[in-house]
Amino acid sequence: MNLSDHGTKLQASRRRCNAGSAGTGAAEPVNPGRSIWHLSIALGILALGTAPAPGAESPVAAAPAAQLAAGTWQTADEPVYRDPDDDWAKDPSVLKVGDTWYMYYTSANPWQDTGCGGKGEPRIDYATSPDGLKWTYQGVSIPKGKPGEWDEERPQAPAKPLLKDGVYYMYYAGKNPKRAVEIGYATSTDLRHWTKHPGNPVLNLGKCNDPFIYFENGTYYLFYTSGGDCIFYVTSTNLVDWSATPVATGAVGEGSVVVKDGPTYTLFGCIGFSGNGEYYKAYTTRDLTKPFADAGRIKINNPDFAKGTLSHGDIIRQGNDYWFYLQGTRDNGRRFQIGLAKQAVPAITATNQ
Repeated sequence: MNLSDHGTKLQASRRRCNAGSAGTGAAEPVNPGRSIWHLSIALGILALGTAPAPGAESPVAAAPAAQLAAGTWQTADEPVYRDPDDDWAKDPSVLKVGDTWYMYYTSANPWQDTGCGGKGEPRIDYATSPDGLKWTYQGVSIPKGKPGEWDEERPQAPAKPLLKDGVYYMYYAGKNPKRAVEIGYATSTDLRHWTKHPGNPVLNLGKCNDPFIYFENGTYYLFYTSGGDCIFYVTSTNLVDWSATPVATGAVGEGSVVVKDGPTYTLFGCIGFSGNGEYYKAYTTRDLTKPFADAGRIKINNPDFAKGTLSHGDIIRQGNDYWFYLQGTRDNGRRFQIGLAKQAVPAITATNQ
């Protein structure tokens, strides 16, 4: 795809996302009995309001001042983690509990027969670290599903685990050969042994990929990518039962990450093909019930190991810095390694903690 074609498709995606076309595209039929969702996509019902008339451009909000979105990320020259099995690690999510850091990531390329690299069954693996810099592989956290299960083909894109009432919840995407990518979750009490929820998937409105959960004031916001790479979210107060009607954020991309920068929410989304040329854009808003505005491509350097792409990651605050863990490749996806970029916490954020 040349840059002109990519720009045209990106503009088309923005129009679809602003119009709220959730779960559209070449998805397999959805069985409504397997989900808590009851959504009439044909009616175009949106939590943000009435969709514009066909062919009309949606108004684009002015981006609020956001130091994090405009700041510069500095990426280390060398990756902080390489999968020891096949040098193929994607979609990292990271958290720190006590003195131990945990990284969960997509492992084993499901397209190995095309020469894309990786080996073994697709799965979600994990590694641990004492400092977030030196990591040790620990093994499988989420295996591929059994025949007929929703994640039979592959589990992928683990979200950062969240603790509620002594139990950790890790949302992730899964694929069955007969259906589109869907979202479910697993639980754990020790971050090492996980049990898949028997009612998975919990989100199956066509394509639903790359979950990320943001928590604020008693409400969980599950951000995900749907048809046309539009980013939506649904909400919950118990981390299990989710709102029926997705909210269109107005943003485009994959691998969503949300950080509150003072009064401003900054949403990061990846644009392009993960094997080559993919990059992060930032979107901002001061009210989650209103659309995010495009704040442009983030400022970040691509070191040699990630000169093809640097994308699909997770952010964690460490002292006065934000640490951004990202997947990187230089050989069109035959290898993916985890890099680390840092940016100082903006003064407006630091003074509002």
